[in-house]
Parts: sequence; structure tokens; C-alpha cells
Amino acid sequence: MSALPLLGRRVLVTRAAHQAGKLSEGLRARGAEPVEVAVLEIRAPESFDPLDAALRQLDSYDWLILTSANAVRALAERAAALEIVLTQPVRLKVAAIGEATAAAARLIGLQVDFVPEAYVAESLVEGLLAQAAGQRILLARAAVARDVIPDALRAAGAEVDVVEAYRNVLPDAAPEQLRLALGKGIDAVTFTSSSSATHLAQAARVAGIAWPFACVPAVSIGPITSQTLRDLGWPPAAEANLSDIPGLIAAVERLLAPTEIMRTSRLRLTPSTQQTLRLELDDPAAFAALLGLRLPQDWPPGEYDRGAIQFFLEKMIEGGPGAVGWYGWYAILEGSEPALVGCGGYFGPPDESGCVEIGYSICEQWRGQGLAKELVQALVNRASALGAKKIVAHTTEANPASIAVLLGCGFQQAIDSESEQLQFEIVAVDSLTG
Repeated sequence: MSALPLLGRRVLVTRAAHQAGKLSEGLRARGAEPVEVAVLEIRAPESFDPLDAALRQLDSYDWLILTSANAVRALAERAAALEIVLTQPVRLKVAAIGEATAAAARLIGLQVDFVPEAYVAESLVEGLLAQAAGQRILLARAAVARDVIPDALRAAGAEVDVVEAYRNVLPDAAPEQLRLALGKGIDAVTFTSSSSATHLAQAARVAGIAWPFACVPAVSIGPITSQTLRDLGWPPAAEANLSDIPGLIAAVERLLAPTEIMRTSRLRLTPSTQQTLRLELDDPAAFAALLGLRLPQDWPPGEYDRGAIQFFLEKMIEGGPGAVGWYGWYAILEGSEPALVGCGGYFGPPDESGCVEIGYSICEQWRGQGLAKELVQALVNRASALGAKKIVAHTTEANPASIAVLLGCGFQQAIDSESEQLQFEIVAVDSLTG
């Protein structure tokens, strides 16, 4: 696997602005471009009265349940505003959903007694039910939240006070930011909570954007968020195994990372993405920096011109993440100073009959060294391994070097080829006998 498995991917980050850092940094470290569109903004509750009363009588509770780092922050900020020293009473135990919430609680001086194995409300309830009877419990949470925790604990005999610590609202700038982000192309959208899903849907509605986003997969942090996405008509394409930010990043990687960085004896082949294609068209210097090499003087080479790049980009946008690998591949000569020597690829996935067409182009200074044959053979091997029944390529009589490459890779000239556009093909054995 590449050290940058998400190279060239644009991933939408929907967290609140003050919380986006960890997710964005993790994605960036894997080569992705995080596109931050905050659809959550933390604001004060409609009234502080219930929260103030709870903070002033914190020693009367047996348990304090914290459902997010935002709840922790809201408690600390309100206690400071009231000039209350937030010390933990002897009788008070603290439960936190998730290690991130527990870490935030510890930072403000609270000792966390219970963190469920699964970072969801149901798991927390399961861990507390046996000792809930007769307990007085304070639940600090967002204004709009599921009632799984208070309902279950009350049914088990606990007295539960639910206080609104903060509100999640849609930032005014979100709809326009979303429109701009989608205009440049997105490979996936990450969701860190049910609120991020409902608020993104709201932002799309305000912006007049069709929901769900066409050909863009959703990646969910956990089962509750996934269910919300399903309720909203956007089943997630991937879900984190662990409901935290590292788990979410891993899910994005599983979904978007190329299944292989193809290698030959001398070449590393990296598939093009929406981002690399856009940069090729609009910012060649940034494109070269993204790949970590210098561009040859004659880039793009041969028939791989701006029209071809634009064609690939349109097809990649149309096909979404599943199109990666079925269009362009950059051929990079390995070594102490990697060099971009050419490109090759397919004109799309195999058609209904299993036929796929390939093409390639090598920069002039790298021709005559056998690199084209390595590139074409790698493309043929990949298409065959993925079930292609027939592989075709086109060239002309005026290009004997290309004819030699194709023949050397096992192609045969089609009987009905015309001299101006010779067709060469490889037909899978099982398709002849099947």
C-alpha cells in the first residue's frame, strides 16, 4: 500500500469548524485534500436556567453522563461564567461516550469512571443499567438528541435530569460553501454524527442541491449515524469499525484507496483521480508537487492532450470513486529521483460484453527503452485479472513502434482492421470456449 493511499482524493469534512482539525489532519497525512464545510455550529442553549441549576447542585447527583466533547466544553464554559469551581463531588461518578469525550472530561479535572466499549448510547445504557435503580443521574447533551439514554435509565428506576448544554445549528455560510465544494468535485463525504447528516441535508436543501449527492459515497462514523443516513435516503458506502476519528479515516481509506499501486520492474503506476486531473488542467505545478516530481517538458505527451484529460475528468465525475483505475494511470520511473515518463489507461470499465480499450503515451525523452511495453503489459494484466473478456487497442501503420509494443504484449491484429486505424486485440481463452 502506498504511503499516501488517498493521494488526490477530495473528502468533504462536515464537522464543526473548531473540531475539524483532527479529521482533516488525518486525511491530509494520507494524501487526501480535506474540504471543510462546517454544517454544525455550537451555540448556547435557549435558556441557561436548567444547566445553571444542575451545576449549582452537582453534589446531589450520583452520575454525570457526558455524550460529547461539546457537552464537556459547554459545562466548563458555563461553570466559569457562573464562577463555579468545577470540582468533582465525592459521590459523583462520570460516564463518557467515547475516548475523545473522556479525554475532554479529564482535561477539565473530572475522573471518568465508565467508557462503553462501543461509542454509542445503547452501549452506555447497557453498562449502567445494573446500577441505575435509585440513582440520581444528570445527562448533559445537545438540545436535540435521541432519548435512548434517559428513557432506558428511567425504566430501570433511575431519576434522570436532562439539561440542554448547547445547541447545534446550521452555519449561515454552509449552503454556499457546499455548492462551491461540490462544483470542484468530491470523492466522499464523512459524517461524524447524526446531526452532521441532518444538517448537511438541510444545507443541500437551502442550496438547491439534489440529495443525496450524485455518485458520491457517504462514510459514517458508526451505526447510529449510518441509520440516520439511511433514514435520509443515503445509505453509507462505508462505516467505521471503531466509532472515532481514526476509525472514520480508516473507513475512508478502505473505500477510496486504490486496490493497488501497480508496479513493473521499473515503473510505479498511480491511478488518476478527479483532483490530479483538475490540477493537470489548471495548475501543472501543483500537479507535479502532488506527485512529488518534475513534469517533463512535453507533458501532457502525445495523444494524451487537454481534450483527453477533460474527457477523463468528466467520466471520473460521472462514475464517482468506482471510476478510479478505469481511466488514466501515471507511469513513474522509480529511483532516487522519480520521473514521470508517460501515462496509459482505459477508456472506461469493460462494457456489457466484457470488452475494454486501452491506450498509452510515453514522453519523447523516455521512448525506446522498453517502458511502453511494461506499461501496456501492466494494463493488460490488470484488465484480465478483473474479468475483461476482450482488450483492444488502436494505432496506425505510420506508428511501427506502437505496433511492436502491442504485438510484444500479446495483441493480434484484428482481421477487419483498416490501415488508417488498425485494431489490435487480446481475447480471453474462456470467452472463446464459453
